[in-house]
Amino acid sequence: MHPIDSRPRDTVARSVVAVDTLAERRLGPNLVTRDAQLGANSPDLDPFLMVSLYAMRGATFPPHPHAGFMVATYILPESEIGFVNQDSIGSKNRIAPGALHVTVAGRGVLHEEQPEAEGRLAQGFQIWIDLPEAQRERAPEALHLGADQVPRIALPGADVRVVLGRVADVASPLQLPTPTSLLDVTMAPHARCELPLPAADHAFAFMLGGALDAGWRRAEAGQLLRTRPDGGLLALAAGAAGARFTVFAGTPLPQSRLMQGPFVASHPQQLMRFATDHAAGRFGTLQPFART
Repeated sequence: MHPIDSRPRDTVARSVVAVDTLAERRLGPNLVTRDAQLGANSPDLDPFLMVSLYAMRGATFPPHPHAGFMVATYILPESEIGFVNQDSIGSKNRIAPGALHVTVAGRGVLHEEQPEAEGRLAQGFQIWIDLPEAQRERAPEALHLGADQVPRIALPGADVRVVLGRVADVASPLQLPTPTSLLDVTMAPHARCELPLPAADHAFAFMLGGALDAGWRRAEAGQLLRTRPDGGLLALAAGAAGARFTVFAGTPLPQSRLMQGPFVASHPQQLMRFATDHAAGRFGTLQPFART
């Protein structure tokens, strides 16, 4: 028999589910992505529906609809340039390197983002986050966190930008309808770190550079390190070149969801209503950047 671990859950290191290699996808001349998607083989990504690491050099998508979930854009601090953003509820702003912008689509919104200069490189994440079922048809809202508003904390072995969530006594000033954490982490060569996370949250690390060891598993650039919700510490060791990665964590939403294109619904009737409302122009109007 194995002895029962009587330690409090928040003091126990998480175990690793898997390390996934994410294929590079080229979507036209201006966009390359690596995508992690919620699915039958990766249920532990919930409440994140998709996390897409992108490198973009020019306008790719015209104004398009969203409904039933949240769309977040995080521009990496090392990105050469940022994005310009607008939506049909009147928001129009710059998403600078290091900033986060969240569109809570709710019952429906039109949205457009593109790099602020053609031919220069914008790097970051587009993140689709599910909404609790009771909030799928809430009024749409735009939330913004400037790069200079993101708090930082120096942990033993790691420098952490707390974009969403909390680390020790340092908390992001932005809270989303679905509780989530987004931690932008840099570790020095051979450094060791224990990142505290809510023990019941799903959590994964998206590797940007260097290498990480967690338990007996290693993750490198272009890979996703997925963990189990069985402990409150993400115990990590950086490789010889250090490690650069982003941790995503969130409270899972055990609920029905139907995903079809830019809409996420709880049942077929709601999905049809989103499509009908969009076709009828009820998401509002948006003049494309290219025509302004």
